[in-house]
Amino acid sequence: MAKKYIKISIISSFIGFALAYVFIEYFSYNLKKELYLYEQKKIELQALADSYALCVGLYNANPSQDKEELCTYIKQKVYLEVENFEGSYPYSAFYNKFLGK
Repeated sequence: MAKKYIKISIISSFIGFALAYVFIEYFSYNLKKELYLYEQKKIELQALADSYALCVGLYNANPSQDKEELCTYIKQKVYLEVENFEGSYPYSAFYNKFLGK
């Protein structure tokens, strides 16, 4: 009777480890594919945020209606890009939320 339970536990452990290995490899493969695009998008968002900071500085130095409209446009663009960014990269978001930082 004990041999039967030992055999069942060894087989189920082996199946569990095999499934965990397959999941980790699948996750790692998809994360590596997504990582390049994720980092490029982060750089673009940072550049856009820097553009907004420069625009606000220029507006404060020399206010005009055109500069105000441009700053508002850049601000809206930053918010839209950030909203789209958060849902576009599920593997990177999962990694950052549960495994990273």
